[in-house]
Amino acid sequence: MTATLIETDTESGIGLVLVVHGLNNKPEVMDSLIGVLVDSGFHCMRVSLYEDAPDGRADPSEITRAWRAILANAYATAQDRYPDLPRFALSYSLGALTTISFLDTETAPTFDRMVLLAPPVALTRSASLVRALTPLGRFNIALPSAAPKAIRARRGTPLSEYAAMLELVDKVDTLRHPEKLGQIPTAIYLDPDDELVGYAGVLDWIHRNGLEKWSPRGFKGRDPEGRTYSHLMVLEKSLGSVAWTELTQYIVAHFKEGG
Repeated sequence: MTATLIETDTESGIGLVLVVHGLNNKPEVMDSLIGVLVDSGFHCMRVSLYEDAPDGRADPSEITRAWRAILANAYATAQDRYPDLPRFALSYSLGALTTISFLDTETAPTFDRMVLLAPPVALTRSASLVRALTPLGRFNIALPSAAPKAIRARRGTPLSEYAAMLELVDKVDTLRHPEKLGQIPTAIYLDPDDELVGYAGVLDWIHRNGLEKWSPRGFKGRDPEGRTYSHLMVLEKSLGSVAWTELTQYIVAHFKEGG
């Protein structure tokens, strides 16, 4: 299955949240955030971008189509299951990029509100260097993953998936339907020290596309437990208790405002 419905125990749900993970992450990496949402009265649809997706030898365009199709199927399932509830999106990294591309490609689907964590719509200079390697993807070469073993889907990330991610970055650089996306109240969480996502580039992207209801947010008092990296922001230990509390309280309040 490409999506798992996790329902709240409360008598009636406030809304349904589509939750999407990042590149080469297990879908379960989002479970801590899902737990907060479910406890707060939201149903969640946890999306997996890798189940039923093409393998590492696939053409990048085929991979991007599969990612969008997986999200489209999850959205349709959510709509069928809870047609009268508000729909929200909570997406991280590649999941956020795929969510943006899905909304910009499909005509009808939309969300009442969104929270996007570290969306790679603009990359750092060092992260952009992977472009030079992507032609080797046809040989099914994978780069070692820096993600902790507990959260990564595989030991390495195929270059074809990096190429697919970069294809999405290029496609959304100038949005086809900025007026549609711009009407969705959206918070974008960024870390200036993110190794992959270019902070200034994301701010410029928001401005260029006229996304008036999109607001960048940062973390107050980020104090990770042990060694981690700045791009990882979906686990409490990667943020520390103060920043995690700020993030989760904001997400719940932001979605409740639209529920």
